[in-house]
Amino acid sequence: MTVQQMVRDAMEGAAGESVEVKAAVGAAAAAQSIPTPAGADAGTLWKILVVALSAILVIALAGIIWTVGDGKESTSPDVIVTVFSSALSGMLGLFVRSPS
Repeated sequence: MTVQQMVRDAMEGAAGESVEVKAAVGAAAAAQSIPTPAGADAGTLWKILVVALSAILVIALAGIIWTVGDGKESTSPDVIVTVFSSALSGMLGLFVRSPS
């Protein structure tokens, strides 16, 4: 059964309900049809994401050090600090427990 068929069947079952209920039923039907990745696939994706975010952190930190150390008033490390803090927040978010 395809995702479209599952959502269509769920929506037919909620025909007399309000728009909010129909939206919730459709989202739940679509979410149930998406398979959970296998352990090996999830581990590979996790490693790729952690390595990529680590590389961004190192490059951004080097950029901050470079822009602060060059001594020019025209260069501002603000953009690089933003990239660094965003990547750090993303990295920390990977290690927070899921709320579900």
